[in-house]
Amino acid sequence: MSATASAVDTRIYRQPSGLADGNLALATSAPDRVDEQTFFAGFVRTPRVVAGGLLALADIAGADFRPVRSSTAGRDPVVTGDGERLRFEALSTCGGLYGRLDLAAAELDGATVGRGTTNVDINPELYEALTRVGGEDPLRLSVGEDELAVSTLDGKVVEKRVPLPARWLRGLAEVAAHALPMDPRLEIRAGRAVALLAEMSARTGRQARWLVPAGSGWRSTTRPLSGAVCVADGFRLSVLRPLLPLARTVTLYAPPVSGAPAEVSGWVLDFGTARFTLLLSTAVRQGFAGDGQLLADLGSGSAVADADALDALLAVDPVIDRASVAARTGWDAGRATSALAALATAGQVGYDVAEASSFHRPLPYRADLVAALHPRLAAARLLTTTGGVVVSAAGIEVTSGESTYLVHRRGEEYACTCAWWVEHQGRRGPCKHVVAAMIFGQTGEQRG
Repeated sequence: MSATASAVDTRIYRQPSGLADGNLALATSAPDRVDEQTFFAGFVRTPRVVAGGLLALADIAGADFRPVRSSTAGRDPVVTGDGERLRFEALSTCGGLYGRLDLAAAELDGATVGRGTTNVDINPELYEALTRVGGEDPLRLSVGEDELAVSTLDGKVVEKRVPLPARWLRGLAEVAAHALPMDPRLEIRAGRAVALLAEMSARTGRQARWLVPAGSGWRSTTRPLSGAVCVADGFRLSVLRPLLPLARTVTLYAPPVSGAPAEVSGWVLDFGTARFTLLLSTAVRQGFAGDGQLLADLGSGSAVADADALDALLAVDPVIDRASVAARTGWDAGRATSALAALATAGQVGYDVAEASSFHRPLPYRADLVAALHPRLAAARLLTTTGGVVVSAAGIEVTSGESTYLVHRRGEEYACTCAWWVEHQGRRGPCKHVVAAMIFGQTGEQRG
């Protein structure tokens, strides 16, 4: 991946990934150089799970469930090594599906795991080979270049060029923001999950279904009841079907029910030494990148500067706890959250619902450059610098083009009279007018 946010993101692999004689060599793309870091080289304990998880990620990366599909191919999955485990992640081309395969230290047979994040090449030839992996034969996995990759592959340089990853990065950031308030709602055996998946996958209508725990199972309803899990456009769950026979349990995660017509849901398949996490957006037509859950925190004047300091502090920490961040930096909880939001916007922080903790994902993108690419944040900053925000007796007036909107504030809650706010009621993050009012309020307090 390129080190800066340019018009085209170029990834160079020294050789294509491949699978031969039980040796699975995954080529990685390192920034600024062709020779690659070795993230891991050793045997895995559950070959079928590893192969199936990588196949699911490849399917997600190439998936576009929208009626009018994009001609742009999805980005290769990314891998993060934190010294203890490997995390492979992918975001669908349509932006509404997120998947992650976590391989714990116990899965990796005690071998050393490197640190860092980069792309992984899963090419068509490797995809076909992974479909033939069985559970009986040992499988040696190498992530990054080592002597195995060099000796078994032809050394061909593979270059892939894709559009600027701003939307992809925003998608990863919004996934983390949506996952943060999620709690486990329903745990079922994998065998019963097959029936649930078939039921949800068969529904192609636009009305979301809600799953309510009932004894050791569930019941389905069209109403957002307390403790329920929303399944929006459930046919997207079909990507999990090949993995279900290998799982021990399937746990469904959801945020507190807010009364919204649809909510994000999380599905975690547990394999013992590995997990696969899938997050569904609120609809096929609403990808994660279009949300703005982090915008309120990004409006903080110190967020980007704090993100740089926090990035250095967290460089050696595989897992991030918000309370410990505040304690170690001396920042209050709000300031720590804003700094984490800025890092998340640059794709450098993810969230694991199964462990209820954040994790560091050191991508080579600067928080200030990526944050500036968020359309609503950029528009809000322009409104505050061009005199579009004024305080009146009625509230905060924000003029955009030929229209003026009234932003109301009650404590920490905001509301706006614009069409965006009327339609979404803040469920997809604040509108640009509310963000402008937030920024204006903070700069006004600082001046005062």
